[in-house]
Amino acid sequence: MAKLIIKQGEETEENSVEDKVEKEEPTIFDKEKQEPPMQVSLEMRKGLDGRIIIFDHDHIDIVYLPAKKKVVAFAKQDFSDIIYETQTRLFDFLVSKGLCSPESVHGGNVYGSMEGKILEPEEQIPVGKLLLLNIEKWIDSERPALDMDKDYQEKFTDMLTDPEEKDSTELGEVPHQEEKGSIPKAHQQRFIGGWW
Repeated sequence: MAKLIIKQGEETEENSVEDKVEKEEPTIFDKEKQEPPMQVSLEMRKGLDGRIIIFDHDHIDIVYLPAKKKVVAFAKQDFSDIIYETQTRLFDFLVSKGLCSPESVHGGNVYGSMEGKILEPEEQIPVGKLLLLNIEKWIDSERPALDMDKDYQEKFTDMLTDPEEKDSTELGEVPHQEEKGSIPKAHQQRFIGGWW
């Protein structure tokens, strides 16, 4: 898991799961001005071209392309209504936060993907950092539903593979019949001459 610590004017990545805070003792004059750094804890990877790929969600992978100024959401597995609804929720969230333009959200050129353009800021602000903070917020809002879905799938699998005594019966010894089914074992020609 990569952790991104955002401070004023700098960006660092750490490969750590634990929270690490730099222990610099501020002077008396700096204590009022100093703000705690914002931290983003996402499972992400940086590509060779600078793109950031986020793997935290169970249904989709989110890719931020800073060179093209767009966000793309790819389906992790097969495309379905669940994937489409998840992608729609992501882009609705980004549009509501003022990061993506609503008219630019559309299906991508890869099957099962959806993409949207990031708006140009009027002021000099770190768009990438702001986008990562908001994506983490959206994933955190999705976590309860994802956890509930995982629990349901585990319980359903347990119910099928290891049922309780009240939900199962002992089959016992079942005698075999000599002939089963509707197709006889002996080869019989039904038509004249065997041509058909």
